[in-house]
Amino acid sequence: MTRAAVLYEVDAPLIIEEVELGEPRAGEVSIRLVASGVCHSDLHTLNGSFPWPLPAIFGHEGAGIVEAVGPGVTNVVPGDHVILTWLPYCGTCRQCLRGRPNICEGQAWSDGGMMMDGTSRFSGAAGTIHHCTASSFAERTVVAAQTCIRVDPSLDLVELCLFGCAVMTGVGAVRNSAKVQPGDSVAVVGCGGVGLNVVQGARIAGAGRIIAIDRVPEKLALAQELGATEVINSAEVDPAAVLPEGVDHVFEAIGRTDTIETAISLVAPGGQALLIGMAPVGATVPITPLDLTLTDRSIRGSWYGGVVPERDFSILIDLYRSGELRMDSIVQRIALDDINDAFDAIRRGEAIRSVIVYP
Repeated sequence: MTRAAVLYEVDAPLIIEEVELGEPRAGEVSIRLVASGVCHSDLHTLNGSFPWPLPAIFGHEGAGIVEAVGPGVTNVVPGDHVILTWLPYCGTCRQCLRGRPNICEGQAWSDGGMMMDGTSRFSGAAGTIHHCTASSFAERTVVAAQTCIRVDPSLDLVELCLFGCAVMTGVGAVRNSAKVQPGDSVAVVGCGGVGLNVVQGARIAGAGRIIAIDRVPEKLALAQELGATEVINSAEVDPAAVLPEGVDHVFEAIGRTDTIETAISLVAPGGQALLIGMAPVGATVPITPLDLTLTDRSIRGSWYGGVVPERDFSILIDLYRSGELRMDSIVQRIALDDINDAFDAIRRGEAIRSVIVYP
């Protein structure tokens, strides 16, 4: 048995209850969670913007300790400390072979809320399924072995859990997708957990100007602490009026159509807008193709920071160990029982990154 937060109905509160958890099967690992981030992307699923079979245990940003491994698992052993990446990838499809495991063609089993054999390890009164293989809103979980990233046990798993989504999405977008160069100008629209890591990634990359845009003064202050050279409160002023010359790389880290339009409007000639927030299914924004052509500007997506797990996680962990990547001021520690309050804070636009710390 394990204690977990279960969603039974769209846009309803999560229910904290005991559910049964099976043993890991071939290629699987049992994890005792130490911490789990509460991500804005989880809210999109909870409110129905991204349909998911229910009931389900959500959470995709976790870290913990290996309890047991199933047959054939060789990358971790019981007692290992691990970050959980929500990206299972096959390693053999066309995209994996061309170095793009973030868009692996063999993830359908995970997208359906099941393990690779088409079954769930969770069970409850109404049956319960996984989410993004991690299901980290539970004290214990079972995951696919390839989603376990082993880390030094001396490092803080509460802070490291954010590497499974917010850090990789934000810093990875800067490094892998945008390829920001020293002296480039960068703006980020939305300074939550992902946006703040765009700020950190831009600072580490040597960007000349790093402009943080948000409506919450506390988030803007934290962005400055983490490396922003300028801040714009979009509740008080139009960012386009402040930045008439535009910016080389503009990252949209919220996923709303109005903020996507803002991001596109800020791109300088020869620059790019990178959409890293999760927009609702079917959302559209207007663009002017000729203007993009004449100014050599581009709009592109960045999915999970273009991650190559075996390459990128070790790089980011080294940056964290050296102190260049900071998590201490981003993490807001809560208990599992506070999870619905954490989602309310996200709805109000106040949250930075709530992290559930398990006993």
